[in-house]
Amino acid sequence: MIGGHQPYAVSPEGPLARVIPGALAASRREDSLEPLVQALETVSGARFPPEVRARYLDNDPAAIEAASSTMLAEGPISSDLRAWQVRCLIHIGVGDADFYEQAQRAANEIPNAEFIAIEDADHVGAHLRPGQVIPAVLRTLRAAS
Repeated sequence: MIGGHQPYAVSPEGPLARVIPGALAASRREDSLEPLVQALETVSGARFPPEVRARYLDNDPAAIEAASSTMLAEGPISSDLRAWQVRCLIHIGVGDADFYEQAQRAANEIPNAEFIAIEDADHVGAHLRPGQVIPAVLRTLRAAS
């Protein structure tokens, strides 16, 4: 499971913002996402399961670099989350040093948001626990139809 995005500017001082640019540059040089995957594993302190590594490595390094660079540079995507009328699911690992507080804030501001805090998980670890998130994804989709 791959997560989405968060609505606030990414702090350049956070662990991911410090690691991602260098890892992406190495991925570009090597034409492989292996350097990025290794950097994410280092930040999380755990090696990805083989099937997760394979999914990450199967991506286009140029596309991932473009998306990541945009995420790091774009700033906030909304000035008033209270105006959002769309159902929104926000899931995050409790140990996510980059985005946990922002995710809580967004969930409190968005009227139809559901917030799921995944215990004993950081940024990467939250993506490795689909069993804790899929029921909420289904609830969100069913409620929107």
